[in-house]
Amino acid sequence: MSILTAIFQALAQAFSWIFPISESGHSAIFHDFASRFSGACSKLTGVIHIGIALGIFVAMFPLFKKLFVNFFGCIGDVFKKRLDLKNVSAVRQFMLMTVLSLVPMLFYLIPVGKSVNIYQVFNRFSYNGTLLDEGVCFALTGVLILFALTRINKVNPLPPLFQALVLGATAFLAVPTAGCSLVAGVFCIGVIIGMNKKTAVKYALVMSFVYLIVRGIIEIVIGVTAVSVVQIIIAVILSAAAGFFFVRLLMYVIKKHMLNYVAWYDISIGVICILTGIVELIVRK
Repeated sequence: MSILTAIFQALAQAFSWIFPISESGHSAIFHDFASRFSGACSKLTGVIHIGIALGIFVAMFPLFKKLFVNFFGCIGDVFKKRLDLKNVSAVRQFMLMTVLSLVPMLFYLIPVGKSVNIYQVFNRFSYNGTLLDEGVCFALTGVLILFALTRINKVNPLPPLFQALVLGATAFLAVPTAGCSLVAGVFCIGVIIGMNKKTAVKYALVMSFVYLIVRGIIEIVIGVTAVSVVQIIIAVILSAAAGFFFVRLLMYVIKKHMLNYVAWYDISIGVICILTGIVELIVRK
């Protein structure tokens, strides 16, 4: 059973993270029907998140190679006092924007009350005994995707600095909110503010890579459920392979203009969750 759990969880998490259908939302649905509202995470979940990040890295290796070269090159230019932010290559601009967009995630660590930070405040809505809020987020994600698809190549792009700040704020709100998706939020808002769809999806996946690595390490450290060596091996290999495959599949779906089907899935699951959540609230009373 532990091996089957690792296999199923690796495939499900990889698909629901990379495709804009919200991994956290589907996790909340599972926990709701299992009546598990503690919010405690499993070490296996963290292992899988790192595996998905590795799959994204391999699938987009040429881009990551250029980003790392430019990142360290930028640091070198700072020490040599020759950094020129007015004349930068497209890859270096992409790298600088991504770094800036990741900064807002540091605000998750701000304490709110005793032993609680901002991230935990957002995350608690996923384990509140009703699927109503998750359903609203699912439905809004689907509507956002449909709207974004109508704005592709129809908007003059914002300046890079504003794009980075807007996408950073989008990720900040989407990541800890069940029913929302980092990939969906960054891709859609990116398109709406003038990015081309290819750049927008790459931006979302690069941000996902960094976030998944950090989140995976934290989950492994604080996870309450033990994981065996066999589970770790299976989970990493399978989630990395699945991550690689689903990245390529997502690129194909976007290229072939089929993302609207994903949007209607989000809306449909959102409506089901809203109705379920209303029933839960009535029964609770």
